[in-house]
Amino acid sequence: TKWVVSSVVFCALVWRHDECACWCVVGSIVNAFNCKVLKVVINESRPSGARKVDPGMPSSHAQSLGFLSAYLALGLVAGDDRLGALALPVAGASVGGGLFLSWLRIALGFHTVAQVAVGHIVGSSTAWAWRYLGEAHMLPAIRARVWALRGLYLATALLS
Repeated sequence: TKWVVSSVVFCALVWRHDECACWCVVGSIVNAFNCKVLKVVINESRPSGARKVDPGMPSSHAQSLGFLSAYLALGLVAGDDRLGALALPVAGASVGGGLFLSWLRIALGFHTVAQVAVGHIVGSSTAWAWRYLGEAHMLPAIRARVWALRGLYLATALLS
C-alpha cells in the first residue's frame, strides 16, 4: 500500500501542481505525524501472528488512505475538479478504493478491525478539517502573499 499512497500523492502533484495540491500533501504529512503520535500514546498491539510487533492502533496505512481518499472526494464534490460529470463517480471510487485498501490490512492479518476503522476515520476526519482550514483560512492568505506561496511550495518539496 505504501506504493499506492506514494503514487496517489505523486499523481496529485503532477495533475494539479498548484497550491491546493501542495496543501493536500502537507496535510497528508501532518496526518502521518498525527498517526505516529497516536500509536505511541495508545500503544495497542497488533493481532497475534502479525509480521510486525510495533503498535497497531491506529493503522497508519488506513489513516493515510482515509486522508487521501477523503481529501480527493471532498475536492471533487466541492467542484474544484477538472473531470466534469465524472467528478461524483470518481469521488465515490476514491472513497471505495480507500476503504477497500484499508480492509486489506485486516484481511492480511496486519491489523484488527478496530485499528483499521480508527485509522480510516481519523484520516478522513483530518482530511475534512485540513481542507476546511485550507479553503476557509490558509489558502486565501497564502495566495495573497508571494512569499507565503513560495514557502508552501518549498515546504511541500522538503517534506515530500
